[in-house]
Formats: sequence, structure tokens, C-alpha cells
Amino acid sequence: MPKPTRSKYPVYIPTKGRPERQLTAKYLLSIGIVPNLVVQDDQYDAYAKANPECNVLVWPERFYDEYEKTPSMVDGEGRFPHPTAGVGRNFAFEHSFEAGHKYHWTMDDNIYDFIVMDHGVFKYSRTQTPIVWHEQFADRWVNLGGLCLAQSTFMSRTNDRVSETSKKLVLNTRLYCAQLMNGEMMASTGLRWRRGLNDDTIFSIDILKTRYWCTVQSYTVGIKKVGTSRKGRLQGGMTQYYANGGFIRKAAELVRCHPDVATTVVKFQRVHHHCDFSSFDQQLIPVKQPKSRTRR
Repeated sequence: MPKPTRSKYPVYIPTKGRPERQLTAKYLLSIGIVPNLVVQDDQYDAYAKANPECNVLVWPERFYDEYEKTPSMVDGEGRFPHPTAGVGRNFAFEHSFEAGHKYHWTMDDNIYDFIVMDHGVFKYSRTQTPIVWHEQFADRWVNLGGLCLAQSTFMSRTNDRVSETSKKLVLNTRLYCAQLMNGEMMASTGLRWRRGLNDDTIFSIDILKTRYWCTVQSYTVGIKKVGTSRKGRLQGGMTQYYANGGFIRKAAELVRCHPDVATTVVKFQRVHHHCDFSSFDQQLIPVKQPKSRTRR
């Protein structure tokens, strides 16, 4: 029986302040995937008008109320000034899980292309095949909590050729940007996206600290993104919070949540976080395949 060539799990894109610049949605539509744009109520009209080919979903206020917030970002009235992508991701989990999906994708809204590694050379992807391959990979394991596609800038390369020693899959590390998340894991553990700043890394470590659920980062496919954290790049989202010391606050928040794993360092010419994932040694457990009947 031929393997399916079309994605079977829903894609959610939490987004704010960029109704006219939906780069990820544009790419997904070009390969035949209709994404769900996840927005807050007061942004629905702008997003629906600018993105008629997408499904635009509004997260109920309770997802904001239940979200574990970064204390330093809560104002004097107890309000969180920016409902981060984590609120939308928590909604995406519940929305997809209630629809009967084991997995769901959550993607940043500023991805403009996907690249694949083909015999050591980067090539642009114009089909759903890379997404389908990762879905099929995820379905092979009992305890895969989530996987992500690496950013192309972090993939080893020399003159656009990938190093022969590069790992295609890295086990038990951070999930970010384009994640395929296991809804059954979230339902059974009660784990949710939290804290606002650095929520992707915080959530990844939360998963790994179960000592059962694993994470995987894939280097077989790379995502290309437009930067959002500096002036002059794509505005909206969390851009304003990265300005004026935002990276310092971001690193500090991760260390506050997981001081046994994370530290602050200076790299990329700014304060950043560094994580030591070496203590997480759980292994993927394969799904048991039904025994084939012997023909007589």
C-alpha cells in the first residue's frame, strides 16, 4: 500500500499584529495546506479580511486567564500586556485534541520557506512531503512528546553543502518555531505552554523532566524565517518586548524556571541562554506493530 503524500494533522499559527504579513500561511497555502490562524478576539476582523483562504480562530478568554504568566510582565492591574503565542498554542492543543487528532502542528507566523537536505545539498521544498514524513515518523513512537524542524541558519553547511557528519535527528532537546506536538502527552501530563518569555524552551524542559516523554529536533528539513526581534525587521508579535533588554529578560526567565538546566551566557553579541540537556537520557519507545499472519 502506498504511503500517503498529504499531511493529516492540523496546522495552527498563533499570531498578533501581522494580518497583512502571514508568511507561513502563504507558504502552506502554496503547497495545499489550509492553516488555522489563532488570534485574540479584537484582531479577528483584520485577520479574516486579509486572509480569506485561511481558517481564523479566536481563543476564548479563559485560555488567557489560565495561562501561567511571567510575573515581571504583569502590570499594576494584574494584566499581561502581551498574550503570547503560548496562549494560542494551548488553545491549538485543546482544539485539535477535541477534534480527535493525536498530533497537531504549531508554527511561527514568519516562516517563508522550507528547505530539505538532498544528498548533502539544500533544496527548496514545494510539496507536503517533508511535513508528511515527520508525521509518519512521529506515529512510530509511543513516547514522542513533540518534534520540531530546525532553523536553516543552525544547520551545518559549507557553500550550501551539508556536512556528512551532521545529525539528521537530535533527541531530547528544545522544540521551537515549527513543532509537531503530541496532544495525548499534553492531556495525560497536564503540561501546557507557560511563562510568556522563552516559553518554547521552558515547555521543552518541562516535557523532558517527566523522564519518559522525549523531544526530537529534525535537521532533515530546515525552516527559513524573517527576523522579528530587531528594529527594521518584521514588526508585531513579541517584537517590542525583545527591544530594550528583552533578550536579558528572556534568558533570566528561563533560568528562573529551570536553574538546574539553564544558565546565561554572552553569544551572538548579546546575552543569551544556554541549556545543558545532557541529563535527559530517555529513549524513544517504538509502537508495537501487529504480527502479520502466516499464509498457509
